[in-house]
Amino acid sequence: MTKYFSFLFLLLGLSSCDDGDIIITGFEFDDATLELCKGAKQNEFVFFKINKDNNEAIAFSFVNETYSDTVPTSTPITIELGKDNGSLVYRNFNLAVTSTYFCSNVPSSEIVIEEELIGVQGTVEILNEIVLEDDNDGIPAEDEDINGNGDLNDDDTDGDGIPNYKDQDDDNDNILTSVELPNEIANNDDPRDTDKDNIPDYLEEDDDNDGILTRFEDADGDGSPRDDRDPISGTPFYLDAQSTNTPVTVEPKLDNTVQTTFRTTVSVNNLAFDGNNENFKDKNFSFGFIDVPTPITTKK
Repeated sequence: MTKYFSFLFLLLGLSSCDDGDIIITGFEFDDATLELCKGAKQNEFVFFKINKDNNEAIAFSFVNETYSDTVPTSTPITIELGKDNGSLVYRNFNLAVTSTYFCSNVPSSEIVIEEELIGVQGTVEILNEIVLEDDNDGIPAEDEDINGNGDLNDDDTDGDGIPNYKDQDDDNDNILTSVELPNEIANNDDPRDTDKDNIPDYLEEDDDNDGILTRFEDADGDGSPRDDRDPISGTPFYLDAQSTNTPVTVEPKLDNTVQTTFRTTVSVNNLAFDGNNENFKDKNFSFGFIDVPTPITTKK
């Protein structure tokens, strides 16, 4: 949905409440989910949490050219409240609000701000990092540690520069690992090993051990050995050591998709509000984190 408003205007410009005598000692947002919306302006964002039990919410809006929820940050992005285009607002409402309040064009007219506090001091830190990468090939990433040394980046069976846990085709034979796993043996979950050499097909370049690379048993040269079969047995050439076929030179497919989860963690240090809040205890407030699963397609 296109947003035609500025979050900074929304959070600071709507002050239909009496904020002079509000006293709070802490927040009750530990069980609330951190959410994110993008604003109308370029590089504008708002993080917010909603406590529906108490009809309250807290939101941090900012404009920053560095932040992206799908780009890791080597060090935390630091934003000073009241400066650097950053604003933190706590509000209590007459009724429960939803994410629509922060993410829609115009908030509902039924929502009335009963109490409001505006952060006048504090340092916000935003860190975005990759917490999970997996090729979704049917093998959990932790099980693709072939060397057993605990470093997944050391395991690159086909030598294409992509570790197995991020490689959808671990042996570069143009057949996805997820396709080469099932062995069609009842009550047996072991990976398929066509030639019985104790090397599973998904890690072996020549699945039937006939001296022809699986990738080259692609008679029509379309990049998929799976649709090329022996006319008599009906078995794919790459799984039939007895079939006779002429090798075809085919390059490995280059597209590879990795399910990447980016985690943004937001925290506020030395937070101070306007008004009478000497007893406020959550001066170092953690917004928590939000995960963004993102499929990323790369070229080998």
